[in-house]
Amino acid sequence: MFFLNRSSLLNLLTAVREYCVCSKSKRLSFDDLTTFSEEDLLNLTGISVSNFLALLKAVELSIRNTPARTARTVATTIGIFLFKLKSGLSNKVLSTLFDVSKSSVRRAIQTSRKVLMTDFVPFNLGFSHISREDVINKHTRNLAQLLFTENKEQVILVLDGTYIYIQKSGNFQFQRQTYSMHKGRPLVKPMVIVTTSGYFISVIGPYLANSKNNDASILHHIIKINIEEIKNWVKENDIFVVDRGFRDATSLLEELGIHAQMPSFLPRGSNNYQLIWQTLHG
Repeated sequence: MFFLNRSSLLNLLTAVREYCVCSKSKRLSFDDLTTFSEEDLLNLTGISVSNFLALLKAVELSIRNTPARTARTVATTIGIFLFKLKSGLSNKVLSTLFDVSKSSVRRAIQTSRKVLMTDFVPFNLGFSHISREDVINKHTRNLAQLLFTENKEQVILVLDGTYIYIQKSGNFQFQRQTYSMHKGRPLVKPMVIVTTSGYFISVIGPYLANSKNNDASILHHIIKINIEEIKNWVKENDIFVVDRGFRDATSLLEELGIHAQMPSFLPRGSNNYQLIWQTLHG
């Protein structure tokens, strides 16, 4: 049996205190980015140091200082939000990693989301943030123009629906609407619109994962509702590069004068090798 006297107990408490202080100084903080390498920050937030600084510059004046948040900790407020998106960890775990309360983590995420949606997203995403001329001159590859366009005034956009996997909801109706029979998981579907160089024009949605929201029906909804005034942005003879999931929307695109470019269907009973042989030998 081991007994503690007054001196040994005091020494033990002092050692524990020093360990806690030492551990506290090693908690995550984005206040000083020089402590992170480029690779480390990319792993934690998904963006580089230069991009993090640019993002911080765009929103730092809109994050109000409070007794619990000074101008010095605006970077950590944004960092918590980005780390949450990248890792998907619970707020409880984040509170331990950043040495703040769970409510502080929640407020940081809420504040970052609101500020980014007002001061950053509208200037970097959506049809209103870029002109047709910039898309043609700066974000269209020469090979794409050679293959698809007849003149320099046509815009080429690439459209495709993608997936964002989510946790199973406790709401039964929402649970059914977000369960994908194709993927066997709950998810939502955003429609991504990019240029041929990969530059993001817009991300519209997300839409529910049920069978009513396939790529063609989502495009129908976007055009019919005129989301982001897309019908005012695109012009006649513009080109949409799509896959076969949009085949039921081609008639709608034709009404607008938009040319849909998609992979050709193989003749019944043929395969890719036969198609290549026919192409090569006429």
